[in-house]
Amino acid sequence: MRIRSELNKVSLGVLFVCLLGCAPENTTSPTIDEQVQISNGLIRGAVGADGLKQYQGIPYAAAPIGSLRWAPPAPAASWPGVRDATSIGPACPQPVPAEGSFYGGTELQTDEDCLFLNVWTRAEQEDANLPVMVWIHGGALVTGSGGEYPGALLTSKGVVLVTINYRLGRFGFHAHPDLSAESAQGASGNQGLRDQIAALHWVRENIEKFGGNPENVTIFGESAGSLSVSLLQASPLAKGLFHRVIGQSGGAFQPMWYRDRTTTYAESAEQTGQKFVQALIPDNEAPSLTALRELPAEHILNVFESDPAFSNYDALAIVDGDVIPDEVATLFKAGKQADVPVLIGSNANEGTTFLPYFTPVFGEGSSGFQAYAAATLKEVNDEIGTLYPYDDPEESWINLFSDVLFTYPMRTWAQSMDSVSSEAYLYWFTWSPPIENSEYFRAFHAGEIGYVFGNVDLFGAVPTAEDHMFSDYMARVWTQFAKTGNPNGKDLALWPAYDSELETYMELGLETGQKTQLRLGQMDLIRRAWQIRRDLSTTTVN
Repeated sequence: MRIRSELNKVSLGVLFVCLLGCAPENTTSPTIDEQVQISNGLIRGAVGADGLKQYQGIPYAAAPIGSLRWAPPAPAASWPGVRDATSIGPACPQPVPAEGSFYGGTELQTDEDCLFLNVWTRAEQEDANLPVMVWIHGGALVTGSGGEYPGALLTSKGVVLVTINYRLGRFGFHAHPDLSAESAQGASGNQGLRDQIAALHWVRENIEKFGGNPENVTIFGESAGSLSVSLLQASPLAKGLFHRVIGQSGGAFQPMWYRDRTTTYAESAEQTGQKFVQALIPDNEAPSLTALRELPAEHILNVFESDPAFSNYDALAIVDGDVIPDEVATLFKAGKQADVPVLIGSNANEGTTFLPYFTPVFGEGSSGFQAYAAATLKEVNDEIGTLYPYDDPEESWINLFSDVLFTYPMRTWAQSMDSVSSEAYLYWFTWSPPIENSEYFRAFHAGEIGYVFGNVDLFGAVPTAEDHMFSDYMARVWTQFAKTGNPNGKDLALWPAYDSELETYMELGLETGQKTQLRLGQMDLIRRAWQIRRDLSTTTVN
């Protein structure tokens, strides 16, 4: 061993002592194996031959049953010994998929005790410091489960994946004056959003045990999961728990419902909640919370399904005054959202899978579309036919539905990031999954999910080599953004940040590349309709 000349000033005695007792400490990080010690106890997952580790069905909060039904999530209890984490936990209570429906799928095992999450990682040691991606599933805030999404592809790109459950329907989004009075914040509703925030707290506390970096967390979701992500970005209760955002087809930028205020376009969420409670126990004018919490979950679900007013998508996630203190659009305009990079977008043909749900309500053909259009954008009804021709009702129906629910909110989300310093990256997904009748469905709602997660046979697709290659590309883009807050990198097409003047976006499909000015006429029509709706709306407190 060569000793530098500076050591000549050190006595041989001191040097001898230091050689014996000053050896560096062993700083080797603990190895990650089947058993992992987390905050509530020891869990045992499964390790695959390829090094992929899965830990499933981990409780991140107490079971929301009994006195905790409709309450904010409480801490999960600790357990003795080793908890098995080799299978997903039950999904939250939800309607059984209609037979033959496009998004039907397999009926899930459900239970009211459902606040579980799943972790996928390839990290070998705890100090791997990998970026973390937390997936929030879609399903109209009414259906779905985090356990349905595989982690093999994304983790192969150098991230840790977490998927979560959260309370759904009237279990997860139920406002009522009695619940508000019970709350220290005087608020109720948005229980499902509180669950998502509790899961993010769990990630912050535990993810290092799986090789993840709690200071580099990306929240991402699709449809209602993307809507949730926009709500989390707006929520003061979620700030600091994530550092990037990916939203796929959904954002809460529409005129929102309020917990305790009636508007010209919606009754208050508490009024809807009172009607729901009355339907639960019709022979009791003012049932107690205790009585309501003793009702079987099956009864609550049956009543929820009995009236479309109770499952109205816009009536579920609300301005409650606590989790969401104001409309998301208002909070973003004021720059009060989390100042983090966002990658957001929608699919070109979102509406193709939804038409069968609307024609029984509004009728078919041109008259049916005109009735739907008048109900959707009544404030500009006289102008709708110019951009959505009545003589092509099916295509116009598909486009209007797609634009109102997805294209416009995602573009507004991108525009609203002008109020903060972080960049927004807007996309337009045009790839058509090879499902039956793909020529009609094209880039349908949720069609991108299989490409992000690598299960490109989703929805019965028969993938080609090109589909697998495109899936790998999508995963590389998504994880590059999770790592850096920027989707640009080696061997990836140049993706410029959104510019409100240039209206820049990225097409993701057979013609992947930079584009500008996406459907500007349609976007302006929807903007004016929603602005009129807000301007004309007077709110009254219950």
